[in-house]
Amino acid sequence: MPGQSNLYFQDANFGTQIIGCYAEVFDKVSSTNDVAIRLGKELKPEGTLVIAEDQTSGRGRRSRAWYSSPESNILATVILRHRLLKSQIGLPCLIGAVAVADAIRECTGLSTKIKWPNDVHIDGKKVAGLLAELEYDHRQQPFLVLGFGVNVDIENFPISLKQTATSLKIESGKTWCRVTLLGAILRGIEKHYFDLKSNQTKHLIEKANQLCAILGQEIKIQTSEETFSGTAERIDEDGGLLLSQESENNRKILIGEVVKTSR
Repeated sequence: MPGQSNLYFQDANFGTQIIGCYAEVFDKVSSTNDVAIRLGKELKPEGTLVIAEDQTSGRGRRSRAWYSSPESNILATVILRHRLLKSQIGLPCLIGAVAVADAIRECTGLSTKIKWPNDVHIDGKKVAGLLAELEYDHRQQPFLVLGFGVNVDIENFPISLKQTATSLKIESGKTWCRVTLLGAILRGIEKHYFDLKSNQTKHLIEKANQLCAILGQEIKIQTSEETFSGTAERIDEDGGLLLSQESENNRKILIGEVVKTSR
């Protein structure tokens, strides 16, 4: 739905049961993940939503800086308290990526793809990113914060990002209602999160494979220990990326980054 809107709201109803039912909204923070981690340690309820109009130290994976201009994008984090199984650790970012990609399609009609594991692209340019971080509260109980940034109405990027980043406004020429888009994202996160809690993630994995932009491509993967190449075959049931290599059997990567593709 096109239209101007800011993210300052009271008693917003996103049509969810837990995600976003309690929200804390800020003018400016270091990062929404930082705030959500603090609130999680203070035992704020599951589904707590942190939103900011600006952040001074936004970050993505590997602590990379996340660029955002004030009052033009969605900068948000949700607190999730489900204790993940070992086989589920790769799924939270996938939940966020699928939810964001689907919400953009639903609200704008723009065609989105996922770059495994945590980016959403339009025509090969990044329009959104996600970051999941595991923390512990004072009872030593684990919780997860799932942060996401969506480039909505930003019109100009720094020169260093012009070739790799885009926004909904750049792609469509329209201004979009951020609250409407945020609601669609939160409903998607909740749906797939509830499926995760009940160990029913088949639909999530099917959707992720449908949206994944790199399947069938020759790619280069970088992990904390090594860099290697292969053909991206599919996203597996635990969220890992299956890679085929000429010299080896299929290899599964749970934590890594695609640093080069054949397209």
